[in-house]
Amino acid sequence: MVSISDVAHEAHVSKMTVSRVINHPEQVSPEIRKDVQRVISQLGYVQNRAGRALANNRHYNIAFILLDNVNEIEPYYAHLLMHLTDALREEGYTLEMRHDRNFDLTNVDGFLICGARHSDFTVLNNLPIPVVIYGTESGITSVDIDNQAGTLLATKLLISQHYQRLLFLGMDIDEPFATNREMGYRQAMREADREVEIYRLPNNEHIVQRFLQNDDLSANTGIIAATDRLGLGALRASRQQGLQVPDDIGIVGFDGIYIHQLAEQPLTTVQQPLKEIAGHMVQLLLAELSGKTVESVYVVPKLIHGETTK
Repeated sequence: MVSISDVAHEAHVSKMTVSRVINHPEQVSPEIRKDVQRVISQLGYVQNRAGRALANNRHYNIAFILLDNVNEIEPYYAHLLMHLTDALREEGYTLEMRHDRNFDLTNVDGFLICGARHSDFTVLNNLPIPVVIYGTESGITSVDIDNQAGTLLATKLLISQHYQRLLFLGMDIDEPFATNREMGYRQAMREADREVEIYRLPNNEHIVQRFLQNDDLSANTGIIAATDRLGLGALRASRQQGLQVPDDIGIVGFDGIYIHQLAEQPLTTVQQPLKEIAGHMVQLLLAELSGKTVESVYVVPKLIHGETTK
């Protein structure tokens, strides 16, 4: 078995220097750090996890807490969880998953939170260990998609494709991401001097389908949906009324993780780059663990063109 002494001998440094490269790399010059890491890779040295934890007073374990109702959301969290696991493994950490609001501090160094709501923020602000949320909240370190920019892109796309009636299907919840998605639509419509038309509904494709069946959709209508589930309901309602998508009806969803691929025609959607989001979440959390001051990050989304726009 390769020891830390073997690494130190091969790299022509002290054992203390090797230890610092592993446990406190910021204390070592980039040149020495690169040389030692090269030797570690060549020799296949693996540090004893228990010893590392003892030396740094850490557990090297992070808890991912999913607070969303999994019956009402896209399964994005599975993709996010996979990317978080990979990013943490590269840093020598493990990830455990939880789905309650106990926020048990036992054997964890920090929390990565998904699906937090207003009622959670007071508790999260007072936790004694670092917290990073996927979302937006003043005072809590967060990583979020730029929701307003996303629906701005979606609305401008349908405007450019000359749909006359442009309606927005939003969510009937009072949460920042839902509000910001609606704001992007409003901004695009204001800039184009177009009249807004907004409906706020539960995030359920069947409810949306029934709602739009009573609307008597007409040709040359563009629909901006705040989620892919809402977009899927709009697509099925359009087809049920005998309208052609995208010739008569244009539809853009939001999320781009899974549901958009289940439609009879793949949805054009605003995609959340979950790998990038996961990377930012991990780096912010580890920076806070090291005592650094950090700022929240907003990730710009991109449009994924499917078959529901021209």
